[in-house]
Amino acid sequence: MDVIETKIEISRTGTYYKVGEDLSKRQWLCCHGYAQVADRMINKFDRREAKGEKVVCVEAPNRFYWKGVSGNPVATWMTSRYRLDEIRDNNNYLNKVYQSEINQDSKRVLFGFSQGGTTIWRWIHDQRPEFDIFVNYAGWIPEDLDLKILGDYLKGKKLIFIYGSQDEYLTKDRIDALEMIIERSGLDINIIKNSGNHSIDRDMIDLAVEK
Repeated sequence: MDVIETKIEISRTGTYYKVGEDLSKRQWLCCHGYAQVADRMINKFDRREAKGEKVVCVEAPNRFYWKGVSGNPVATWMTSRYRLDEIRDNNNYLNKVYQSEINQDSKRVLFGFSQGGTTIWRWIHDQRPEFDIFVNYAGWIPEDLDLKILGDYLKGKKLIFIYGSQDEYLTKDRIDALEMIIERSGLDINIIKNSGNHSIDRDMIDLAVEK
């Protein structure tokens, strides 16, 4: 049987959640982690909204049931199947939300937790969105990206990596490997370590932008 793989571009509906005013002085574009959803993640930014900041949390386009065939639906940005197609689709998706919601006269913060941090790194590498701060919270830096080419683009931008000492995914070996990627890429990243696990700490969000 001669099976031919064929691809076609389609339109899809993406969902994001936001709080705050369009003209606020600081604006956030956020991506959640694997098996999470955006309307839960945005609750972590209640302090930022209380300070008059705008927060936009984008939900990953691929959903599944956390318990296999039942339970709460959750989302993922990509899997290993047709990953390059999903990366391209994610980049286009984030472009549209960014262009629609983020005011260029504001201070712009990109925030990615876990898989969301990795997703933002790929978006940055491919699309070069303008931003002031990128908070990569417990997210990996993709080894397959040539980050050296971002040197001029990243000048003047603040890069922050946050992780918890009890994070079950970021073991010492993984952190050592990540630090090697950072050194090899010539990135100037401020690494902040706390005592938490693989979850978002509101205090760390505040520290990242108010330090």
